[in-house]
Amino acid sequence: MRLLVHVTGEADLLLRSDGPTPKTVRAGRVRDRCRQLAATAAGPAGPSAARRLLTDGTWEDDHPRTAAPSPLLGALTRLTETPDLDVMLIGTRQQPPDDLDTAPIAQTLAEVLRARSSEDTTIHAIATATIEGLAEVDVIRTVVAHLDRSPRYTEAVVTWGSGSTTLAMGVLTALSQAGIPWRLIVTSGRTPYEIVDPLGRLDRDPVAGVLVRWRMFQALADLARADPPMVKLTDDGHDLVRQAAERHDRGFAAHDTASLRAVLADAVVRRDGTASLAVRRYVVSRYEELLELDRTDRPWAEDLLRKYERPNGGPSLGRKLGLIARRHHDPVVSASVGLPSYRWLYGSEVDSLQNIGRGSHNLRPPTARDAAFIGEYLTQYAVDGSGWSDAGLPEPPVAPADTVLAVWPAGIRPGSAANDTVGCQLRDGIPPAVLEFLGTQETRLRAVIFAVDDGEGSLDAATADAELITKITHNVTGAASDESWVEPITPDDIDETAVERAIEARLTRETGALLLIPTGRKPVVLALIRAMRLVGARHGIPLFVRENATPANRSGYRNVHLWPAVTGGDLPLLIAAERALRSLELDVAWRLLAASAIGEDVTDRARLLADAFASRQPPDGSSDTSWTTGLVVQRLELVRAALVDATTPAAHIRLLVLAADALEASIAATNPGDHRGTTYGKFRIGLKDNEIAGQDMARAWSAHILLLLNRARDRAPITHGTETTADAVITEAADDHARKHQLSTADAALLPRALHDLLHESVAAAAARRDMGEPDQKDSLLQRHRQIIAEVSDAIHRRRQYDHLPR
Repeated sequence: MRLLVHVTGEADLLLRSDGPTPKTVRAGRVRDRCRQLAATAAGPAGPSAARRLLTDGTWEDDHPRTAAPSPLLGALTRLTETPDLDVMLIGTRQQPPDDLDTAPIAQTLAEVLRARSSEDTTIHAIATATIEGLAEVDVIRTVVAHLDRSPRYTEAVVTWGSGSTTLAMGVLTALSQAGIPWRLIVTSGRTPYEIVDPLGRLDRDPVAGVLVRWRMFQALADLARADPPMVKLTDDGHDLVRQAAERHDRGFAAHDTASLRAVLADAVVRRDGTASLAVRRYVVSRYEELLELDRTDRPWAEDLLRKYERPNGGPSLGRKLGLIARRHHDPVVSASVGLPSYRWLYGSEVDSLQNIGRGSHNLRPPTARDAAFIGEYLTQYAVDGSGWSDAGLPEPPVAPADTVLAVWPAGIRPGSAANDTVGCQLRDGIPPAVLEFLGTQETRLRAVIFAVDDGEGSLDAATADAELITKITHNVTGAASDESWVEPITPDDIDETAVERAIEARLTRETGALLLIPTGRKPVVLALIRAMRLVGARHGIPLFVRENATPANRSGYRNVHLWPAVTGGDLPLLIAAERALRSLELDVAWRLLAASAIGEDVTDRARLLADAFASRQPPDGSSDTSWTTGLVVQRLELVRAALVDATTPAAHIRLLVLAADALEASIAATNPGDHRGTTYGKFRIGLKDNEIAGQDMARAWSAHILLLLNRARDRAPITHGTETTADAVITEAADDHARKHQLSTADAALLPRALHDLLHESVAAAAARRDMGEPDQKDSLLQRHRQIIAEVSDAIHRRRQYDHLPR
């Protein structure tokens, strides 16, 4: 089955809608034409004569008219009316009613089509949908409801050129969320009734670049190796992605400094609180690398970190650095002060790395300042030269993107104030979905504004908007932070290559999102959609299309259409998001969902799950313990369940560290102002002094397990240890714990020595404490996690079904 969706308007009755004609006059013309249609259809000549009014324009009036045929009839002629075609007509009925509401037009057209269809069965079904307003969200809801009760469509065609652009964009979003392939049938311009596919003509895979930008190399490699491939890569691209994935895995085993840099880059780019695990190990590894070089000319140089390490391990890296800095009377230290290895330990890079490392214990993502600073440091270690660009892929970033490139056609909407331009709207705020996707504390804006020099105000509006954008200043420094450019465009003769170049030339390394505001003439909007989609695909940058509906309150223009509506690649993005969900990279997962067409509800719940898992405070700043220690059991349950999908040593190491970090984050969140680990330190001291000292193993079991979880984390290869598998790490930690607490041989043998056992016992130990929550709750984080995965998996299944349907 095919579906034609048409947003009705005055043009369907061959009436002009431009010019200064009062709305009451235009509404009278609409009523007159509707009466003529109904009367003709009911007359002796029947529905065929009514259709001829729409195709030939032989009306019995002198109303200003457009050229025949009616856009709807022209589209039906182009598509060839067959019994496998459904038609959906969309009209509006605002509250309070508006003179130019289009519901009467939609209803009249439907009656004419139904009468004709009953004569020769040319169309399967005709449906009308009345939108109570002009907001995209209302259209999306209505179209989704129609799709839910209709047969599965193999494809949809949406008319483009007449009717409201705002409503048409809502239709496209609804179709994309349902996973139905769609095309446009252009009803005006030089080639009327041409069927165009804004999803076609890509010179590279749009999703490959997005996954490279997120440094999701293993997910990309798996998608490219699938049968059939879900993502297309060249042979060189396959090699580069495979090598990058291998570097990531070696980094989790602390294989070498270069591999640790790969994991470090993940931390600053992904901005996921679970990704910052390797930073302190990198400080030590880089120090040892520099020390080895120092010893080439100065063989006497001593390893200061080892010199000031206790026999049984410790102190922490930060305390060790403080201790060394105070020991200038030590001749070994004083002799080392000028060495590159020493300067590294006390340089700005290590300061930022220490900040990131402290945050990782509490699952806090790196701050914008530290991420940008370390990202700049990492740029000097590019390992693949021009290989990525040669393979048609963007170079993997090492710093977070903080810039939005916004594009729109300039103009003043009829009846709007001069200060209600797009520039004014963006000055007041970028849509929250885009800001949340970037996840940075300060976002920069670059704008490309297309203007028509036709004397109707477009060029003046573009110039004013450009000046407005360049006056926006940085919140902290007060310096100008945003840039803008005005580009000419001719609607009747659009040079799409020039449009594309004008947009692409304004990209920077820091650009992380494209934002299209689809105002103005439809041919221009279509050209911008095509160009921005191509640019986004080449550079792996997602495209957001802002909604146009006037906000109901003063909160500004908040909503966006999701980018697969105009870029494709929805299925592999959902697969990558599902993978991130299963590996508990929850901040990455919800951002990938935000760049898919699955819908805001699932994305919002995934974001809330990420916040709850990382013990982030509620928006009102409440210190309710249900957000902190009260969810420890649920967080550990979630990590334990993720073990099922962890199939590599690196994944096992990550889950071990993640479990301990989730416990520490829960405790630390009870004191949000503590960024030095004092609260968690007191908790561990309490376990030792109050629950283990003088108690037998049975009574102190919970405390032993939670301390062992912490000790195992500190001995992981990506933190401070040398063993390369999780089970070996836990065994070493258990032996050390037994020695430290002087456990008997029998009691020591009870301690878990495998990751599965430690995670299982950690859940039980937390549950035994009562204040950390109870297991197996109906609305637990684990149940929410499973529900989100189920919905994503269902969306993947539906997308795959559509991929295999005949077209």
